[in-house]
Amino acid sequence: MSKIARDEGLRFEGGARVAPATAARQLDLAEQRRQLVGRLYARASANLDRVEATEYVRVELLPTGRPVRLVSDEPPAQDERHHSQAISSYLTSAARLVEIDAGTGTGEVRSMLTDLARGLRAAFADADQAETNEGTDTGR
Repeated sequence: MSKIARDEGLRFEGGARVAPATAARQLDLAEQRRQLVGRLYARASANLDRVEATEYVRVELLPTGRPVRLVSDEPPAQDERHHSQAISSYLTSAARLVEIDAGTGTGEVRSMLTDLARGLRAAFADADQAETNEGTDTGR
């Protein structure tokens, strides 16, 4: 983003002054991501443990509104599907957080934004050139 901003004549003030605060904030966020990854893995593991347990316990409400505890050898298909979706979601989220600190994914975003900026500049330049050409067209 800094290269794009510089190319567009934009400036960010206070670099040396804010650099330590920015670095500290980045370290704090990296630690939060590390903790979140651990929690997401724990949630995925807990869901998998529940599905694989020797007894599956669930609570259903009777028409009277009274809860009843049901125990079975395996979870019903719908419950297993819900657990599977939750596990997948937790693991996907954890992998995305790990990618941030591994340096993968973010470079792709920066590259995409750089390519987008180049494309927009080229498109506007083409449009400006077309308008210029229309103004000088002799009507052949």
